[in-house]
Amino acid sequence: MIFLSASAVALLIFLADNSRSLPTDESGVSVVERNEPGKGKKTESYLVQIGENESEVTLEVNEQQYTEEQLVQVFAEAQKKLEILVLGENKSLDEVRSNLNLVNEIPETGILVSWELDNYEVINILGELQEENLTDNGTIVELKALMRYGEEKSEYCFAAHVYPPVQSEEQHQILMVREEIERLDEETETDKTLPLPDSIDGQSVFWSYPRNYRGAAVFFIGIVLMVFVYMHEQQREKEQKQKREQQLCRDYPQLISKFTLLLGAGMTVRKAWYRIVEDYQKKKPDRGVCAVYEEMERSIYEMQGGVPESECYERFGERCGIVIYRKFGGLLSQNLKKGSKGLVPMLKQESDNAFEERKNRAKQLGEEAGTKLLLPMFLMLAVVLAVVIIPAFLSIQL
Repeated sequence: MIFLSASAVALLIFLADNSRSLPTDESGVSVVERNEPGKGKKTESYLVQIGENESEVTLEVNEQQYTEEQLVQVFAEAQKKLEILVLGENKSLDEVRSNLNLVNEIPETGILVSWELDNYEVINILGELQEENLTDNGTIVELKALMRYGEEKSEYCFAAHVYPPVQSEEQHQILMVREEIERLDEETETDKTLPLPDSIDGQSVFWSYPRNYRGAAVFFIGIVLMVFVYMHEQQREKEQKQKREQQLCRDYPQLISKFTLLLGAGMTVRKAWYRIVEDYQKKKPDRGVCAVYEEMERSIYEMQGGVPESECYERFGERCGIVIYRKFGGLLSQNLKKGSKGLVPMLKQESDNAFEERKNRAKQLGEEAGTKLLLPMFLMLAVVLAVVIIPAFLSIQL
């Protein structure tokens, strides 16, 4: 399906790229369509064939220019747009209380704009109000827009009545606090401390340090770390348990084989148990720790501590936590209760089953490994398709 989809998309892209033909005029001469005025230059690649020579040429074509009649109309429309564009958040030029939007270009026209103001103490060249110089009665500022399109120029003048920004009650109170502190600062500049005003406009003022919430941030980080550590510990325990179960399953066929061999040589179950543990203790420094033999060693300590032998075998199977070991412990426990008749053939059969299960497990692990490789393969395929398809789509858009 991926191959067919990629082939279909590639075919469509190929047809779209190579089925285009150049537009022609009335006399059949190939032409290049210019961008509309204000859209900028157009860049296009063409295949040029002169005689037997063929090469690719990239052309840069200027946008379409206005005629003189169109330019007069465009400048007139631009003047109307300017009065709307400069308003910004203001509703009218008769009452300007926030910054003006002195644009550098009128959208979709290609007309550039520069500004001149008669009072830069009230509004700067960026259109920002200078609040410290504003009065409640307002100030009239004349704005001159110098519009330019190519070599053609036009001027447009209009006025704005600028007032101080509208302040909320809270902003007004803060302003009064600042003014009072400035007054007190001048009066007590020779003192070691600056007194803070205790009342403003007949209202009591209380001072304190701002609240700091760093403690809450630390508390939140602590909770996140606690959850992370807990989840990490749970994951680690799960992985250790899974690794232990895999090791138990892997060692089971070898354990059953040893047990069957020792019982067939005439040893009792207990002596065979002790013999296997002794061999493990000798090889432990080189081989490392094995969970099943550690549990067998623990069973020996239980026997030496007075726990009945049959119960030790059953406990061994429960501690291993796997069905095959519970079955093995049950066989040994029944051997002590009902006699050893038929135990060796049963263990031989169990050994054959265990080795067959081990082979099946090996096949399953091989299949899982192959399945895990599918994700990297699909990711690589996606990267290859992206490298091929994305440039093709971009070239179509251009």
